Amino acid sequence: MKRRVSLLFACLLAGHAFAHGPDISKDVGFEQHPGGQLPMDLPFVDDAGRATPFGEALHAKPTVLVLGYLACRDLCPTTLAGITQTLDRTGLRAGRDYSGLFVSIDPRETAGELGREKSERIAAQARGGWTFLRGDEASVGDLARAVGFRYRYEPEHDAFAHAAGFAVLTPRGGVSRYFLGVRFDPDAVAAALREAARGAVAPPASPLLLLCYHFDPLTGRYTLRILDILRGVIAALLAAIALGAWVAHRRARNRREANP
Repeated sequence: MKRRVSLLFACLLAGHAFAHGPDISKDVGFEQHPGGQLPMDLPFVDDAGRATPFGEALHAKPTVLVLGYLACRDLCPTTLAGITQTLDRTGLRAGRDYSGLFVSIDPRETAGELGREKSERIAAQARGGWTFLRGDEASVGDLARAVGFRYRYEPEHDAFAHAAGFAVLTPRGGVSRYFLGVRFDPDAVAAALREAARGAVAPPASPLLLLCYHFDPLTGRYTLRILDILRGVIAALLAAIALGAWVAHRRARNRREANP
């Protein structure tokens, strides 16, 4: 717990001390809407090429909703891997206890691509409980706004800047809870899915974890701020050592001058 708090504090400082490139809080993040209702009739196409209204993809179960895109090769795979690994450790079974739902924010991605990526990113034992969806720009935009997932397209890099995390939905498509970041507590996720099954709503999650990710405008990729944090810590340590040495030197000289 102490290490997690320390990391959050460090990321918060890094957000201010090393804010090079676009501010990820601008047009990107989770504007959390706990208790909000998602539009169930939005038209999508699933990974098998079937027309699937959004509400139908929930399968009347508490649902883990992940928004991202397949061409993302750093943050999305890391987030989805963190989610699936956490779900595997909850003891709950995909398709029986909950549904998993990945929605692509890139309308250019096809159902065939969704199917291939689903088979690669979701373990065989959980694959039947997951649905990957694609939609046109209007449907994706309406869903993203409803759940509060803000993102922007970077045309110079053909990439989307977006946040990390997921939402837990009730079987009726209500927003029950948010989890931000890429690593999650299995006990908390299991409890959230059980509460969502009853239609319960949790308070908003702390947004601090989103500050741990930095969108690099030169590469069009998201990276963890760990290197920046380490650079900052090292720089602060060296500065503190130099300052301490200077103060000790001044005190010693003053003593010598006072006692010749």
